[in-house]
Amino acid sequence: MVLSAIGFAVSFYIYYTKRYSKPMHCLIGENCDAVVKSRYGKTFGVENTIPGMLYYVFIFLYGIFILLNQNIFKADIVYYFIVGASIGSVLFSIYLTAVQAFVLRKWCEYCIVSSIASVLILIVLI
Repeated sequence: MVLSAIGFAVSFYIYYTKRYSKPMHCLIGENCDAVVKSRYGKTFGVENTIPGMLYYVFIFLYGIFILLNQNIFKADIVYYFIVGASIGSVLFSIYLTAVQAFVLRKWCEYCIVSSIASVLILIVLI
């Protein structure tokens, strides 16, 4: 749940700065705006942050339901759906990290934090 909260906070910050045309404040001096406002900031016309925020909310709610009632998600289909969504998130994060490294040659630390959160969530689930 902590990882999903971190991922959501980062995704929301990126979404907020883009939505309201605010400059991003990068801690390590890289140009985060150049990364998130590039043409790779959207997929199929949808801001990457929107499905990212939905994913993190979904994982957070899953964690709450597990805490409240551990038997609620005993069905394999639910677990495999969540793991599948997490694998998709990690694969998309790998793609976006590769775009930063090899295409844009610029880094967004917030994007990296989101990618790390996705990977760690998958590890926790497995």
